[in-house]
Amino acid sequence: MSCARIITFQSFYSTVMNNVRDIHIYLPPSYDRDTQTRYPVLYVHDGQNVFHSGFNGQSWRLDHVCNRLISEGRMEEIIIVAIGNAGLLRNEEYAHGGPFAERLPYPCRGEAYERFLIRELKPFVDRSFRTKRESRDTGLMGSSRGGLVTYHLGFNRPDVFGKVAMLSPYFYQYHESSLSHEPIFNQYEEKGPIKLWIDTGGMEGMTVLADHVREMAARLLRLGYRYGEELAFGYFPEAVHNEEAWADRVHGPLLFLFGHLGEPDGVELTGSRVAGMEGKPTYVHPLLRYAGGLTIVDGEAELVMDPEDSAHIDEHGLIVPRSTGDCCVRYEKGRLGSALHPLTVLPHLREKANVAIRVRVPTDTPEDARIHAGIPLVKKGVGIYEAEAELPLNAGFSFHITEESGLMEADHEGKVSVQRHFVVNGDLKLQYEVIQWTRGQAF
Repeated sequence: MSCARIITFQSFYSTVMNNVRDIHIYLPPSYDRDTQTRYPVLYVHDGQNVFHSGFNGQSWRLDHVCNRLISEGRMEEIIIVAIGNAGLLRNEEYAHGGPFAERLPYPCRGEAYERFLIRELKPFVDRSFRTKRESRDTGLMGSSRGGLVTYHLGFNRPDVFGKVAMLSPYFYQYHESSLSHEPIFNQYEEKGPIKLWIDTGGMEGMTVLADHVREMAARLLRLGYRYGEELAFGYFPEAVHNEEAWADRVHGPLLFLFGHLGEPDGVELTGSRVAGMEGKPTYVHPLLRYAGGLTIVDGEAELVMDPEDSAHIDEHGLIVPRSTGDCCVRYEKGRLGSALHPLTVLPHLREKANVAIRVRVPTDTPEDARIHAGIPLVKKGVGIYEAEAELPLNAGFSFHITEESGLMEADHEGKVSVQRHFVVNGDLKLQYEVIQWTRGQAF
C-alpha cells in the first residue's frame, strides 16, 4: 500500500525576497503509484508548523489530517506546499501595503511575498511535481497573520489561487501598550472567482477578536458570496489562538475546499446573553454541528424571538431589540432539532468592561520580571503584579501566566499545564497565584 511522504527543500532561495526558507512538500498516498495522475495543490504559510512542531512545540499535523480524510474517502488527494516563514521578518512579509501602512511599526512587504509565491515558488513546484495548475485547483491557507496575507493574495490574484482558507485571521494590528486595534486590511469592492473559508475562536484574547472576523464574514457576504457554496464561516466558541486549536479544526477547510463536509448532525445557538437598546451590537451564531467538533454558521437559519415583538434578528444574526426585558431566541432546523438562547435586553450595553487582574508570584521571581496574564501587568509590591483595563465586552481569554524572559507558570509537578480562562461578560476582578515557574519559550 502506498504511503504519503514529505520532501523538504532546505534554504530555498528567493531572488525577489533576497532570503531563504525551508519548503516542505507533502505528496499524497497515490503519488508514487499513479505516475500519470496530476494533483491539486494547497500552499500553506508558516510552513515550519504545518507538519512539524514549531517553536512552541505544537503543529497543525496537516499530513495526518489529510491522510485520515483521504483514507475515509472524504477529500481528494492533494499536494501540500508548506512555506516556512521568515522568522523575525514574518510580520513584514505577511502585510500588504494600504492606507494604514505608515502607522505600522514595520514595513509592508506583502506585495513582494506575493511575487515570490507566484513568480518563483509556484513555477518551481509545477516544474518539479505533477500538479494541476489552474486556479480552481490551487488553494492557499494561513492562520493569524498568515490568514491576513491569504486574504490579500486571494483577492489580488484569483487567477492563481481559486480556493482560500483563513483561520483566525489577523485583520487588526493589536497594540498591546494601549490595548487597542486598528485595521490593516484592504477592502475589495468586487466579488472574486474564489471559494472562501473563514473562521475564528471565541477565546483568542486581544490577538484576534471574534467580532472582527465576523464583520469580515458579513462584508464578504455583502459582496455576493453565497453561504455554504462559495463561503463558509466557522465559529468555535472555546478555541484559542494556537496551532493545536487550528489542528483540531483544519479538517473543515480541507473538506470545504477539496472534499465534502457531509451532513450536519445537530444545531447550536451561541452568542452574548445580553443585548442593549443602545450601545454595543449583540449577535447570536446559529451553528450547524458536524462530526469531529466542526461548527459552521448557518447562513440560511430561521431564527425567531419569543416574545415575537421583543426584537428583530437580521440575516447576519444581529439582534435589534424593540423593548427591554427577558426574551429568548429559537433556532429550528427540521430533523436536526432546535436550540434556545436566553437573552436579556438592557437600555444600554457598554462596548467594554473593566477587568482588574492581580497575580501573586513566587519569591524567586526576578526583580525586573515583566509578567503577562492575558494582558501585561505592572509590579505593585513584593511578589504582586496588577493591571486594570477596559477590555472588549464578550472577548474570551485563555492563557498561561508568563514572564517575558521565558518563565511560565507551572503546577506542583513543574509542568506547564495551568491554563487560565475568563470571558469579559461584565466588570471582573480576577486573582491568581503562581505556585512555581518553569523555563519555557521566551516571547
